[in-house]
Amino acid sequence: MSGEAVDDARTDPPVATWFQESRHIEKIIGVKEEIEERDTWRRYSKERMKTVSVALVLCLNIGVDPPDVLKPNPCARQECWIDPQGMNPQKAIAKIASALQKNYERWQPRASSYCRYKNANDPTVEDVRRLCQSMRRNAKDERVLFHYNGHGVPKPTENGEIWVFNKNFTQV
Repeated sequence: MSGEAVDDARTDPPVATWFQESRHIEKIIGVKEEIEERDTWRRYSKERMKTVSVALVLCLNIGVDPPDVLKPNPCARQECWIDPQGMNPQKAIAKIASALQKNYERWQPRASSYCRYKNANDPTVEDVRRLCQSMRRNAKDERVLFHYNGHGVPKPTENGEIWVFNKNFTQV
């Protein structure tokens, strides 16, 4: 060895040190039972599952900013493509609910023959409870869609609890 460096890369074969286990190089195949089960569920759900009721719960409290959020400037003003500013709040929320229902009917035109829509505008806890119970009872084993829009109330909690009003609109 006369001080020259020996290039071992030319003499030794390359050694792959990663992604060479059988789990990395074998063909990926799903478990047959799982595939059959998934396909059965898909066939069943397409034939059987329907959304028979839609609850449109709007807690807008028009004209009142939410207590826990700072309103940015500029901010969105329209609800369902309707600007409620300058309108009577009760008429505005009724118009917004009607426009929202028409949108759902347009998005799912076949559902309009069997789907029931119920609006709850600025409801109390009892109103929402009664609405949910009646829709669930009437739907039996079918799906119920619950659409909630709360702009004049605090954000939902970490546990997913939503806010509605008391009878006098003094608490949420």
